[in-house]
Amino acid sequence: MLTISLRTYFAGALFMVMVLMLGCSPAAQTPTNPGSPSGTSIGTDEVNTKAPFLTKGEPKYGGILRRAQIDDPPNFDLYSNSTNAMQNVTWPAYNNLLIFDPYNFSKIIPDLAEKWEVSPDGKQVTFHLRQAVKFSNGTPMTAKDVKFSFDWMRSPPSGLVSTRQGGLEPIDRIDIVDDFTVRITLNRPYAGFLPTLAQGWMAIYSKDYAESKGHDIYKKEMMGTGAFKLKEYVRGTSVTLEKNPNYWQSGVPYLDGVQMFMIPDPGTRFAAFRTGQVDLFGLNADQENQIRTTLGDKINIQNQDSISWQTLNMNAKRKPFDNMQVRQAISYAIDRPGFIKAIQGGLGRAGGYVPPTSQYALPPEELAKLPGYGPDAAANKAQAKKLLTDAGFPTGFETTFTVRKGQEDLAVYLTDQLKQVGIATAPMKILDSGPAYDAAVKLDFDMLPWGHGLALDDPDAHYSELYVCGAFRDYSGLCDMKVNELYIKQSQELDPAKRKPLVWDMEKYAIPLQIKIILSWGKAQLGTWSYVKGYVQDPSAGGYNVNHYKQIWMDK
Repeated sequence: MLTISLRTYFAGALFMVMVLMLGCSPAAQTPTNPGSPSGTSIGTDEVNTKAPFLTKGEPKYGGILRRAQIDDPPNFDLYSNSTNAMQNVTWPAYNNLLIFDPYNFSKIIPDLAEKWEVSPDGKQVTFHLRQAVKFSNGTPMTAKDVKFSFDWMRSPPSGLVSTRQGGLEPIDRIDIVDDFTVRITLNRPYAGFLPTLAQGWMAIYSKDYAESKGHDIYKKEMMGTGAFKLKEYVRGTSVTLEKNPNYWQSGVPYLDGVQMFMIPDPGTRFAAFRTGQVDLFGLNADQENQIRTTLGDKINIQNQDSISWQTLNMNAKRKPFDNMQVRQAISYAIDRPGFIKAIQGGLGRAGGYVPPTSQYALPPEELAKLPGYGPDAAANKAQAKKLLTDAGFPTGFETTFTVRKGQEDLAVYLTDQLKQVGIATAPMKILDSGPAYDAAVKLDFDMLPWGHGLALDDPDAHYSELYVCGAFRDYSGLCDMKVNELYIKQSQELDPAKRKPLVWDMEKYAIPLQIKIILSWGKAQLGTWSYVKGYVQDPSAGGYNVNHYKQIWMDK
């Protein structure tokens, strides 16, 4: 059983950033071969020309990796989405400037950026690009494509949106030094900058292709520099990727392709894995027990904490959710330990906006002081009724749930909890992923249960994308300027010991606002058939940082 500590993962990543902020380039350090049992060093040139994804044993070429998910991707645009229903079939067609090492998650390694330097003040990073990379249509990738992509993510073209804006807000300007050199200047120190660039969403698009076809083309097509390219999409059935024969990185990918099947019914998805029709599958606690009993060593199971969590969003643009007493009452009404036991099979943890595994997490004794986190469920519900009465709803009120397909169990549990304090919910409005995202972004709902995930565990990543004013995944419409002030204050502090109390202050102020109600932070159980080699589930939700698939091979 593989267990990875998120605390270890993030501490290592932040240490890497701190080294960089002192002016040392990771490309100038000696990388290690992640597949070597002894951890022997290999030269930088070798990293740049060969795949740093070797695993124990000699990789074999060929085979199709098969996965399954609930429904279709909303579209293929990595910039406008935040769901693994899209990312795990789209990112393999692209490259980042940097990526996390798939076997050492505390380490950032080159991807399209061959090397990089950071200025002594930490506010300027110069990236030197590989010079033999082509997009899948045969056109060269150059500095203009990097600038174009980050400018798009920072300020999307008219009519489009970007969920990456918050993480790139500290960028002041992007300069093209020459065809293969890009310089990014920040407007302030930013502890999470390089990890932000390494997460599995920061793909480089083709400037010429987007401008000739229209920016909307990336919603419909995949056209990147990645190890795979789109072969076929049959809506409601499958997405199939095939090996890119002109991929720039020597030796990979090993697979001939990747296929994602759309299987709405959870029992049918699990059956497809049990019978070997699917090679890799995210398991719940009951499924894990069944697999261990029936298939034994034919299946490998990885368990770890995950940067994923379950929430309840309330539309603060609509009454009565514009009233903080109402939002706090709902938080008090929800029995979080009961949720973890009933819905997650005991495999969750209570936490704030920063996950409980983070070095910046509020201590349990501080968390317990916040609305809804106290240990006495009966006392919490009594407080919920008092707050509703104070807010002018002594007998409660009626509302509705909008629910993304696959998350009906969240809504069922919440319906029962809210009923106990007088809040009645109408029949659920259940939507596929695409319409559900539209409803979330447009605030077209009353209450919205949701499962969130992030690729990066850092307070900057969480708050910039979810909690500051205008955060794209806020899904509440709340804007509190003090949250912004506290966010900027902690973000500029590069010393982890000094940053921690600043993050705690931010958490203690922001959580009672109930921008989101956190129900539980999750754990992840991943099952793979034993012939699947090279895939290690990283701490990000849904494997966001390792779903390029070029490190995977099939031993059959």
